[in-house]
Amino acid sequence: MSNGFNKFKSLFIVQEEEPKQPATAKPTPSTSNKAPVVTPPQESGSDVPSPGKVNDKFLNVLYSAIEKNNQEGFDYLEFRNSLQSLKEMNMDEATRIKSAMAMAKSMGASLATIVASGQQYLQILKSEQGKFDEAMKNQKAQQIGNKEQQMQEFANAIKAKEEEIKKLQQEIEQNKQKYVELSQQIKDATRHIESTKNDFVASYESLAVQIQSDLNKIQEYMK
Repeated sequence: MSNGFNKFKSLFIVQEEEPKQPATAKPTPSTSNKAPVVTPPQESGSDVPSPGKVNDKFLNVLYSAIEKNNQEGFDYLEFRNSLQSLKEMNMDEATRIKSAMAMAKSMGASLATIVASGQQYLQILKSEQGKFDEAMKNQKAQQIGNKEQQMQEFANAIKAKEEEIKKLQQEIEQNKQKYVELSQQIKDATRHIESTKNDFVASYESLAVQIQSDLNKIQEYMK
């Protein structure tokens, strides 16, 4: 990346001051025997996106868009460059801004032109956001939309199979009931046949015994 681009980026990079270490508080004697209340950490779901953070790749795209549309003459970007230079001097923010504005006026710029150019750069960023949103929309359609359609197809297939299983279970229950009914009918028929057979055998033996007894007696007495 060119030195010019790096110099341009440096206009927007803010050096963070090192945080001051908080003074260690001296422990105070407890006024109660109760145990301290500890708030358990909240569980974060795996499907919850992490908070957004500044990404160098996206910053470079936005920096490049602004740089390509840098206006001629002294505008907001040169004004910001003046502010950055004045940071090395021992003055407050209000004084730095007034000093940078005085420099801008000496270069033929005005408050109105500085603000107008800054608003124009904001519109450029807004345009880049629109391009990004459109790209995200296309990515979502490609990577998520098709999968959602497939999920719906699987859901429909599952529902259809569940209906088939339900129907088969109903048929199985009906067949079981018919099996039980037929089994009972066979038992009843077998019992009836055996009972009829036994009645016939008993009747047959009763008559046969009588006849055989008469024949035996005739033969015995008629010798």
